[in-house]
Amino acid sequence: MKLQYLGTAAAEAIPAVFCVCRTCRDAREKGGRNIRTRSQAIVNDSLLIDYPCDAYIHSIQNGIDYSGIHHCLITHIHADHLYPSDFEYLRSGFCKLPEDYEGFHLYGSVDVEAKVAKIAERTNGKLVFHCVKPFEPFFIGEMKVTALKALHGTPNPYIYLIEENGTALLYAHDTDIFPEETWDYLRKCGVTLRAASLDCTGGAHEDLEYTGHMCVGRNQKCRQRMLESGIADQNTTFILNHFSHNGLSVGYDEFCSLVKPLGFETSYDGMTVNIIKI
Repeated sequence: MKLQYLGTAAAEAIPAVFCVCRTCRDAREKGGRNIRTRSQAIVNDSLLIDYPCDAYIHSIQNGIDYSGIHHCLITHIHADHLYPSDFEYLRSGFCKLPEDYEGFHLYGSVDVEAKVAKIAERTNGKLVFHCVKPFEPFFIGEMKVTALKALHGTPNPYIYLIEENGTALLYAHDTDIFPEETWDYLRKCGVTLRAASLDCTGGAHEDLEYTGHMCVGRNQKCRQRMLESGIADQNTTFILNHFSHNGLSVGYDEFCSLVKPLGFETSYDGMTVNIIKI
């Protein structure tokens, strides 16, 4: 299984619009992996996770033709994860699609459906919505996908467990340390994760004054519980992702040096992770 991070930032991106904090100033000066667009990923070059307001630039930067991508999981309804305005351009007269176009299939909660239903009607079947329920697996090609409950500040937020050919990926954004129902499912389903992508909006902080996101301190607690419960093992790759300038006080290289000894990799825009069966 292949995971590629197209964007790795929280809602404001890094550098944030209008912001002159140290993190944003350093990102503008240093560039490279310090520049982060809103979070989006793609699995096996065929399954998108989230469709943020930066989805268009992600397609340009990474050479992705969205007319050839037919499936997209949506985690929740915040605009840095769901930007439905782009789907209007599936309407007749706005683009020329292949004659055998299979449609753009969105998967998400009833709240996601409410955001896209009217647009889907206007596309005459080109945008297709599939309402998914937590803990009820479904298949997209050979990939088994399960929506799991997240802990975040929107109605019905999801994180996703994706399995294929003996490998398993947990894509956990946006969320705090998971609800107990999700821990129970992960423990009972018998999967050992080969990769876990964890929310790190709070950056290097030991803890946060709010719920809904994680930081390095909470990431460590999450990782430890996964290892102790058998959800993960010594071969699991843990990757931190979804960064905010309000949480990061250091650049990419410094953050890597901080979290590498703790057992974490650090995502960056364009990063590819090959997830193999052990």
